[in-house]
Amino acid sequence: MSIPGITQNRLKEVLSENLTPSDSIKTPDRLFGREKMLKTIDRAFSSPGRQIFIFDDRGVGKTSLALTSAYLHTGAENQPIYVMCGKTNNFAQTIQAIGNAAIPVEKRLERLTTGGGLNVSVWGFGVGITKPSNQNGNIAPPQSLMEALDVIRYVASKRSGTTIIVIDEMERIEGEAERDKFAEFIRNIPELDANVRFVFCGIMHDIDELLKSHPSAGRILEAIELKRLHHSDLWKILTVVSEKLNVEIQQEALIRISQVSDGFPHYVHLIGEALFWSIFDDPSDVTHSESSHYKDAIIEALRRVEPALRVQYEKATHKTRNTDDYEVALWALADSTSDKRQISEIYDSSYKWIALKRLGKKFLEREQLNQRYLSMRKDSHGNIIAWSGSGWFAFRENIMRGYVRLRAEAAGINLGRHDNTAGMA
Repeated sequence: MSIPGITQNRLKEVLSENLTPSDSIKTPDRLFGREKMLKTIDRAFSSPGRQIFIFDDRGVGKTSLALTSAYLHTGAENQPIYVMCGKTNNFAQTIQAIGNAAIPVEKRLERLTTGGGLNVSVWGFGVGITKPSNQNGNIAPPQSLMEALDVIRYVASKRSGTTIIVIDEMERIEGEAERDKFAEFIRNIPELDANVRFVFCGIMHDIDELLKSHPSAGRILEAIELKRLHHSDLWKILTVVSEKLNVEIQQEALIRISQVSDGFPHYVHLIGEALFWSIFDDPSDVTHSESSHYKDAIIEALRRVEPALRVQYEKATHKTRNTDDYEVALWALADSTSDKRQISEIYDSSYKWIALKRLGKKFLEREQLNQRYLSMRKDSHGNIIAWSGSGWFAFRENIMRGYVRLRAEAAGINLGRHDNTAGMA
């Protein structure tokens, strides 16, 4: 036992209650730094016909905010309905999924068969098979806007109190026609005349990406842009756990975790979980973390990180030649939390010191670095970089910056240390 008074079962209990890198948060006591947004949603729900749209980068906690607010406004017997959009399902199927949530799962999945059997004539009149009629309790996909609204009315009629419906990952809706259906549906939500509220979530830059040709629907939505967390809120995620375990987290570790995570709570949960296990596995009794625990946590977090990020990184950097060039170029871009950086600023402020530490005297000229970034815009390099013209570059997805920082940290390169905006929302 390396944490005095803490058994393995107790550690598992505390970690499962507080650090969930693979699950969403549903209670406000764990949703650090989002108090203002919860208040905004609460006030919006008190306005007739008002619905919620939460948007911004992947990994900032949109689903956690949506579910927490939803559970706050529904009773234990009337839990929120949660559905995800997908590339393989359209508007009608999404509404169908909402309708099916009002039907007990056994009625939806257990098929009832009636009238089936084999009919055989013994006097030469042939063999006949009567097919069973398969019936289940599924709601049919709506064929029109009015049918879609009727499905929501039906759901509301089957539940008591307020029904809150969370529709997540709306960025996955493909095709302008399908997005138009959602926008038209949103515009007509106030016509439901039912105690129903919607929370829509998506990776988008603004509300126009969702509504497109139906801007009038914007008056229905309370748009909440969810920024990355401030470093002090990231620390709280870990200090709450450390207080419950009576173990102190090294201040330097807290600072480094907030810088590596780049304001994304997912990385803090991931690194934090590994950190506390490293402390527990220490053969000596531990009352405060050491640098060795932090290093172990970085390596373990890197092993468990989302595979898609790892694959994209490997595709961008692992080449038959110049692998180090591409990797150091990514590290340099990730050395600031700015969404866009100009090549001259990257080169002078970040690339030179990183390349010197990683590669020694052998590093690229500025134009060569520029060419590396241009290459990483291509599919052959993972399409990891976005170009804004005139030498401006950015990560195509900001969550990748956190992963790049994690890779650099594991290699002994501390990114973001001199960036005054590191960890800021």
